[in-house]
Amino acid sequence: MIHWKGLKRVGVFSLLFLLGWAWNVHAVYVDEARTLEVTGKFQTRTSLRLQKSEDFTHPLAIAPGNLVQWRNLAVIEVNHDLMNLTYDLGILKPLKALDISAKYHIVGRFMYEAVYNVGPQAFKDVRAADKENIDSFKEQYDLWEFYVDLSRGPIFLRLGKQNLAWGETDTFRLLDSINPLDNTFGGPFEDLDDRRIPLWMLRGSCNFGNIGPISSTSIEAFWVPGTWDASVAPYAPSGTPYAAPIPDTGMRRFQVRPDKKMSNSRWGVRLMGVLGNNLNFSIAHYKTFPDMLTARVGVEPGTTVVTGTSSLFQELIWEDVQITGGSFNYCDPMTDIIFRGEVAWFWEEAVYIPEENLKISDDEIPLPPAIVDLISDLTGTDLAALGFSALPINPTGGHVPKKNVFRYMIGFDKYLWLRPLNPRTTFMISGQYFGQWYPDHDPRQKQLLALYPKPLDFAKLKEVEHTFTFLARTNYMNGVINPQLVVAYDVRGAWLLMPSVMFLREPFRFMVQYSGIVGTFTNFGAFRDRDQISFMFSYLLN
Repeated sequence: MIHWKGLKRVGVFSLLFLLGWAWNVHAVYVDEARTLEVTGKFQTRTSLRLQKSEDFTHPLAIAPGNLVQWRNLAVIEVNHDLMNLTYDLGILKPLKALDISAKYHIVGRFMYEAVYNVGPQAFKDVRAADKENIDSFKEQYDLWEFYVDLSRGPIFLRLGKQNLAWGETDTFRLLDSINPLDNTFGGPFEDLDDRRIPLWMLRGSCNFGNIGPISSTSIEAFWVPGTWDASVAPYAPSGTPYAAPIPDTGMRRFQVRPDKKMSNSRWGVRLMGVLGNNLNFSIAHYKTFPDMLTARVGVEPGTTVVTGTSSLFQELIWEDVQITGGSFNYCDPMTDIIFRGEVAWFWEEAVYIPEENLKISDDEIPLPPAIVDLISDLTGTDLAALGFSALPINPTGGHVPKKNVFRYMIGFDKYLWLRPLNPRTTFMISGQYFGQWYPDHDPRQKQLLALYPKPLDFAKLKEVEHTFTFLARTNYMNGVINPQLVVAYDVRGAWLLMPSVMFLREPFRFMVQYSGIVGTFTNFGAFRDRDQISFMFSYLLN
């Protein structure tokens, strides 16, 4: 059910931007020399829930057919080529004298999520209970990207707030883990390119040309100074539609984000080249902060004996990791199939072992099960489910264990005719296999977000995990109708299905998309109670 109070604000934000610019279907050039270009995207997206929430996803009062998303987005982009100016500025004279090309790029992003004002009462209640946090979350006005490009010959520098994607994967990430992802406004149902969060970064590359059998040899490096930017993937407030299903243990919860200091810098280097005419490869090593957080139970300083949960608290922690890996893509001339692949070794990645993360103390007094049950009843917390079977003495809290992980992907892309389905246009077919292996696997390892049917019944994390993805798309009526199907399958029994149809009549676009997850509560299956249908209307100024 939609509550109509507050529609005026939504209308001003979405409709004026979407329709008010419609007199011009091309990019706007500010100067006669066409060096200063302004483009934009204005979009409104509504989503309706198609499945009742399970008992671990809150709020529970969201019945099928209710509004769970009304996201209004405006993106204004400015590109300015300084070297093609018809006049000289003092700051440009040295660049021109040194034959250095210069450009700058600015993107302003304005987002308003209206569901907390005009959506179901349950979301209004979420806002009322945490008004300051939700208001900050639902309205975001950012200088999204801002960087300067400098180049001379084989040397290229980009300074400023930017995105950098390495690797060859789609749908899920592997080597492409430099920038954090925003999973708060759609989770796994959003496209990767729309979820990357720019960072303040110094990035540079140098092309060395041909070196032996390798052509187009180049090296690329980046540095995100930790004193400038230590951003990590945002944590969706509890009760929001796509919040991670982290269990409510009754303890206080704190977020432990990286401090702004130089030791928390992201950095990396990549070597790229081409073998023959059709094999592109890269080798990379970098440091970053993964999107997946971990957790531990902490204890108030000075506590000597824990008899309940009043002295305990829960910490959500983002730990850094270093990654070594490589990627390739190869176009086979015999079959016209593009083969893609990635491998990556994650050094000392944080893992979740409840017996370690939630452990209170090494010194304990064993308690009979009846006493544990009695304390659980008095404190309102299922201590047995948390692994508490003794009375801790001199507790220090749990710690975050770490293990090496090997991840890999092999995939293909192929254009082919399926004339019974489309006699005029080919289909683009893409498939990927993702694997994950823990060489020093601990059978106690669990998936932090896989909780079902009980709030603390974590799914096991196996030594080797497997996931497959499939994508198919084509177009009809000379590109007016564009259907697409995205499928992901975790071999433990979880399916992600996202069929969609986009209608193009430039500069307008309209898309209908179903997004659903079925099967087991493992991997992305932790979000399986969020099936939805979405309607997206966009206007592009380009």
